[in-house]
Amino acid sequence: MFECTVLEVKVIEGLGTTIDVVLVNGLLKVQDTIVLQGFNGAIVTQVRALLTPHPMKEMRVKAEYIHHQKIKGAMGIKISAPGLENAIAGSELIRANTEAEIQAAKAEIEDNMIDIMDKYVDKGSEGVCVQASTLGSLEALLEFLLQSKIPVCSIAIGPVYKKDVMKAMKVMASSSKHSKKEFATILAFDVRVVPEAAEFAEQEGIKIFTAQIIYHLFDEFTAYVKKCEDERKDKGSTDAIFPCALEIVKDAVFNRAAPIIIGVTVKAGFLKVGTPLAVPEKDNIRIGVVESIELNKKSVTKVYPKDGAVAIRIGGMPNIMFGRHFDETNQICSWQTRKSIDALKEFFRNELTMEDWKLIKVLKEKYKIE
Repeated sequence: MFECTVLEVKVIEGLGTTIDVVLVNGLLKVQDTIVLQGFNGAIVTQVRALLTPHPMKEMRVKAEYIHHQKIKGAMGIKISAPGLENAIAGSELIRANTEAEIQAAKAEIEDNMIDIMDKYVDKGSEGVCVQASTLGSLEALLEFLLQSKIPVCSIAIGPVYKKDVMKAMKVMASSSKHSKKEFATILAFDVRVVPEAAEFAEQEGIKIFTAQIIYHLFDEFTAYVKKCEDERKDKGSTDAIFPCALEIVKDAVFNRAAPIIIGVTVKAGFLKVGTPLAVPEKDNIRIGVVESIELNKKSVTKVYPKDGAVAIRIGGMPNIMFGRHFDETNQICSWQTRKSIDALKEFFRNELTMEDWKLIKVLKEKYKIE
């Protein structure tokens, strides 16, 4: 049985692109046909040289190598062969003796990559670009991201070069116009980032996270996602109007003209300072904006149905008067627009309950929002 794994791909002066492999089992000879995974599909090539370091020398030390005509596992070997420029570290190396074996090996290797792409990569949606040192470490990271529900739109193996940053930019450009900042990101696991790529990424706003431990990479990225979400919420809060339906408390009118001061209870949703109000029963008349809320003689910024009666100050509409334009028989609701509903969906979806969304649907009909 033949077992061999590619550990590293590197260029050696005088030899060109070589691969360091571990031959676990079996025999490998010069001129043998080998099949391995490449970035552009399966690589089929012939062994030009089988090399091992001199005794007491590590393979990564620059030195003369011992040439072999054949080697039997188990041991580490450096292989020189044509066409290894796109070889993928961590992939399986298969020896093939016949045309039928070559075709079977190509199919097996390409199926492995297709399986990875199908399981972990969604090219049709937003996601991060993922880069790792070997195929094995890439699969480990992809599985972790899948379990963590972090979408992936592109994968690669090896150091991060300028071309990888350009690929991340291209992915962002082809995705939705509402692309999220956190997806302009490369997660680089156990690989180096060349200085040119780091400089280019900073110029173009592509964030590169590097780590040698998956959990560290995950923690850094999730903290960045939280920061991006908070920034969007701050920006979106100017357009978002949170839903509420209010009932006016009988005999609790403290000022009829602007600023109108009345007692209300929240019947649905929740009321925040800054909420614009309208009266749907009176042709959706706008009556002003909530300037302050007082609960049990204390100022608060938000109240719910469970809080009971509160006094609110409504300002911003000097021509509106309680008793003339609306009265205690009318229900007051938050004013909603298409823009405000879109802002709630985009930035605050998880902060609203099903009941809140039902109220928004009711208000959407009341205000005739398409």
